[in-house]
Amino acid sequence: MNRAISPLLALLLLAACGGSSVQASTADRSDDDEDEDSFVDEEDGEGDDDGGFVDQALLREVGESLELGAPVLVVGTGVTVRPPAGAQSMPFGAGFLALRQRVQLSVVVAEGGPAVLETIRTGGDPNAPEPAAQSEIEISGQQGRLGRDVVRTEGGTLERQWLLVHDGTRGMGVVVTYESERARGYRRAVRESLSSVVWDREAALDAAAALGIDVGPVDGLEASNRSSANLVMLVPGEPFPPEVGQAVLTVSPLPVRIPEDRVSTLCGQLAARFVPLPSDRIQLEGDVDDGRLPGCERLGTAPINEAGDEVVTYAALLFHEGTPILVTATVDAAELATWRPRFASAARTVRVR
Repeated sequence: MNRAISPLLALLLLAACGGSSVQASTADRSDDDEDEDSFVDEEDGEGDDDGGFVDQALLREVGESLELGAPVLVVGTGVTVRPPAGAQSMPFGAGFLALRQRVQLSVVVAEGGPAVLETIRTGGDPNAPEPAAQSEIEISGQQGRLGRDVVRTEGGTLERQWLLVHDGTRGMGVVVTYESERARGYRRAVRESLSSVVWDREAALDAAAALGIDVGPVDGLEASNRSSANLVMLVPGEPFPPEVGQAVLTVSPLPVRIPEDRVSTLCGQLAARFVPLPSDRIQLEGDVDDGRLPGCERLGTAPINEAGDEVVTYAALLFHEGTPILVTATVDAAELATWRPRFASAARTVRVR
């Protein structure tokens, strides 16, 4: 299976997870301005007729409706949903891509308090858009929210509809992203898709299955399986989320695609951004040419307070058909000698399923 991500899909992925490169624009509407019917059917105003040439084929494509397929279980999440008809499983992520319709459906389930829902919606981006519309819904016996927002990117404007539910222990989010020009034909079907969700709250989370990526075994660490969004490995018995100085390793596919002829040039630059330390603090740097995936790595020690305490910070960028997979790790600097070879070894075990 070709898991490379095209520039368009990268744009959709960034918008769906609230990436920092997305410049958000908030629709100037309040919850009271929206009722259930307007949430579904409200359309952008018609453009002025200036008598100019109209591409009829493009007009038909933008105005087309969205058809849904049969319910499908999203592996590793316990969530079943009706994706767009003909959609494919998302490369390196839990969800689906409908390539012709330019729609992405992403699913995230994570342990944590109610605040995890906003993290799922925004991806942690402080500039993520505020909801333009919201309504309540019941999913598998739990109260949740349906909502819509708009994000502006360098490549155009995207609309998202999302479902957020919390059961007291876990948060579940489904985010559907599509070009805003297609909202007229897509909104009703997307809402129907979100309303179709069935959530098995007892299902075991499995990030490796959800992402299609494996790592390890890693000496001293085990998979935490507390989130489907990225693969996290912790020392057995250690708390989650991890505390500063605790040994932790994460594997996360990045929603971009780099031309393969530029990988060798850009890899070191990207690694330096993830480990932005002066050269005298770098303990390990170079290519990863002896692992399952090619790439590069960087490791150094960074101060964390005025008392002089330090942590080890590690990053490796691995590449599969131009798609970067980021491996990050950290631990207290006093344990550098033990964990440096383990982190490096872990990066060399990463493979695509």
